[in-house]
Amino acid sequence: MIILMKNRKMKNSSIVILNIFLFLNSIVFSQSNSDTYLGIGSGSRKIAKSEKEAILPKPVDSTLKMEEVKYYLEPKKHELVFDLENISPARLKIVEPLDKLYSGYVKGGAGSYLTPYLEMNYGSQRSKHESWGFRGLTKSSLASVKEMGNTKFSEAELGGYFQKFFYKNDLWFQLDYKRDKYRFYGIDYLDSLINPELINNDTAFPQTYHLVDLHAKFNSRNTGRDTSKVHYKTWMDYHFLYGKNNLTENHFLIGGHSGKFIKREEFLANFELDINSLSQPKTLSLDSLDQLQIGDIENNVSAIVRFNPHIYSRGKNWKAKFGLSLQANIEYNTTPYFFPDVNFSYSLFNNVFIPYAGLTGNVQRNTWNSIRIDNPFVSENSILNNTVNKMNLFGGIRGSLSSSFTFNFKTSYERLKSFCLYVHDTSSSYGNKFELLYDDVNRTTLMGEITYQNAEKLKVTSKAEYFIYDLTNQEFAWQKPNFIFTISTFLDLSDKIIVKGDVFTIGSRVAKVYSSSEGDLLDYNYQFEYGGKRLPMCLDMNLGLEYRYNERISAFINFNNFTASKYQIWNNYPVQSINILGGATFSF
Repeated sequence: MIILMKNRKMKNSSIVILNIFLFLNSIVFSQSNSDTYLGIGSGSRKIAKSEKEAILPKPVDSTLKMEEVKYYLEPKKHELVFDLENISPARLKIVEPLDKLYSGYVKGGAGSYLTPYLEMNYGSQRSKHESWGFRGLTKSSLASVKEMGNTKFSEAELGGYFQKFFYKNDLWFQLDYKRDKYRFYGIDYLDSLINPELINNDTAFPQTYHLVDLHAKFNSRNTGRDTSKVHYKTWMDYHFLYGKNNLTENHFLIGGHSGKFIKREEFLANFELDINSLSQPKTLSLDSLDQLQIGDIENNVSAIVRFNPHIYSRGKNWKAKFGLSLQANIEYNTTPYFFPDVNFSYSLFNNVFIPYAGLTGNVQRNTWNSIRIDNPFVSENSILNNTVNKMNLFGGIRGSLSSSFTFNFKTSYERLKSFCLYVHDTSSSYGNKFELLYDDVNRTTLMGEITYQNAEKLKVTSKAEYFIYDLTNQEFAWQKPNFIFTISTFLDLSDKIIVKGDVFTIGSRVAKVYSSSEGDLLDYNYQFEYGGKRLPMCLDMNLGLEYRYNERISAFINFNNFTASKYQIWNNYPVQSINILGGATFSF
């Protein structure tokens, strides 16, 4: 039994060993077997669900510290190759220095009609802080116009100015004294009623004016279009005039101007107070001995107040002004005026043509000083009124065809109240004085102006004006010309020879006369019409030559009225014939 069991165990062990041997043998043979076995079947595979652990974000309440980042640039040398080339020598641009200034200047000479001339100037040189200067002049004629009695005259001037430049402002003063001495020589000596003792009499009908003229300005520096700054200008004018026959005048003018830019618009306002006090004889008359009798003295005070707010607006090519001028003429009574102040211009082709138009008005101050400068032969007892320009409508075109050629053509229509005319005075003179006559006038003016300038070597300027008068009460605009033409030339030849030329042409005028004599003064062929005597056109041509020996010394000669025309600007007042004046200048 036991042996049987052992045999069974051994038998089982042999079977196990045999199976292991067969299994290993099959593996070895399967390595080298190239046969392929394909098995097809079906199965069920299940993938179990996976479970993920939930991780939720948690806020961290803390301040993060950023570490400073440091950069380090590693130096690296770049190898360069130089190719040397020849360099031409440098040329310096040398700016020419400013012309040397001389503080003093003297000009003296003498001419026909025994005419001595002396002019002196002395002033400061270039300075950014101040400027000042003095001036003196004397000129006289010691001979008379033939057949016109005593026509001697003398002029004298003395004055100076001072200007101070501050950081933001400029201050300027000017004070002048002038003396004019002459005679009312416009007497018809062919008239048998004239006293022959008046001929060549130095004491007959003399006049001497003394003028003290003061001007002052205080302005802000130009700030351009700075919208943060207010710019302003102030001015004051005063003059004292004294003449024979108890005539005195005090004129005072003070004004101010202020403005500010707001974006593209400039808002401005002007204010002026104009006061004039005139003391003059109420009447002047001649007695039987031709002595002038002076009547009572009366004092006339008048004032003009002006206030002018306006706006300037600018575009790319246009500029416009819109404003209103409020003025009051205060004489025996007060008369207020409201004038428009409108102006518009437009630029075409980069300022080649600039058409413009406007509408304005003004109360014009007539002082005795302004009247006697226009006509020095006015009688001292004439009534003085201001002229009111009720409407001035104008339009034109100006421009520049090149940097050397500019032009301006304009037409205007004015309505003038109390327009000043000149007629002969027969109560205080033999008609050799004029008195003021006023009328309401509509005046049309055509004007043309042309200028050509080539650097500082050549300049030619010409201007022509033509007037059309429409009067209310008078037949003519007495003693007013119908046209005026002027042309001036300046030529510099190599800074050695200077040539100056002027041509003045004044159109015909009509003088009011109360009677006509058979013989006209100096045989002029005047035309009488409607109580007036028509004066012919005046032509005055002047020529001046100057030779500069050096920068300090020069010589000159002037030919005035070299056509020898004894024309009359005022009726019965012929001018001197050809007048030659020569002399020299010296700078120091």
